[in-house]
Amino acid sequence: MHQNAKNTRVDRRAELLKVSREIMAEKGYEATKISEIVARAGVAQGTFYWYFPSKASIVKTLTVEMQNEVQIALTSAFAGPGLLKQKIEKSITDTFNILSTYRDVLALARLVESASEHEFVFSPYHRLISDLLRYEQSQGTINSAIDPTITATLIVGTVYYAAVQCYIYNVPIPIEHYIVETARFVCHALGIG
Repeated sequence: MHQNAKNTRVDRRAELLKVSREIMAEKGYEATKISEIVARAGVAQGTFYWYFPSKASIVKTLTVEMQNEVQIALTSAFAGPGLLKQKIEKSITDTFNILSTYRDVLALARLVESASEHEFVFSPYHRLISDLLRYEQSQGTINSAIDPTITATLIVGTVYYAAVQCYIYNVPIPIEHYIVETARFVCHALGIG
């Protein structure tokens, strides 16, 4: 019985996320009402507030979901043997692929993001990439004069901005070109041929 109740809670939470995302994609963040979300999800308004304190918390939860997927992809791309250039190319390709499925969340996050939430979203990437850069410096594969903390921020910013160009502003340049050029830019910045 206890496991059934837990599954129901997970299902309700997942359904609220799914429905919220659908409605926000259809109507936009500001026009989306919690009453519409709960009506479409078939739950009471109090149920929404049991799982999410606000509409903005839905966006934050979806952002964390996206963030987790990207972190897993980055960690996977850099695990194991291989040339650093190939790892960078794979990590950027994988990140773009994940962000393509979260293009609506990218747009929503930009609307509700405060400075502290911006830091919340990006600091795990900064730490992860900074640690990877330090490791590569210890292996002698990248220049030891590069500041890993600042460089990680610049890399994350470059990839994020390129993805925003592709998935929010829909630039006419093929996404594959953006991926290749972003990887080339990062490799060049790190002195990798």
